[in-house]
Amino acid sequence: MTQATAGTTAAPKMQMSPERAKQVVTMTKSIRAHFPELAAIPDAQLIYSTWRSFKRIDQTNDSDYQTMASVFFHEFDRHLLKYQLSKSGQETVVSRRFFAILTEIL
Repeated sequence: MTQATAGTTAAPKMQMSPERAKQVVTMTKSIRAHFPELAAIPDAQLIYSTWRSFKRIDQTNDSDYQTMASVFFHEFDRHLLKYQLSKSGQETVVSRRFFAILTEIL
């Protein structure tokens, strides 16, 4: 049975410029270093979520660091941690951590 007939969809191919690829790698390494709560997440998932976050940011008109940090928070909270952070009221604290990383690497 193929994926299409099984009711699943394949993940989109990660296409990006060399500059964006460098940012994704740098951001992923920084996230790995500053977010111990993501230690159990495989590298491939972490890279994919980082790429998805940047892709969402690229699709918005507003790309200030605060907005970018919010995008990262929601991507990681929703897709990797199944809303654990927002359920425990950590949105502001974790968004600030993303903000700090973004201001450091961009």
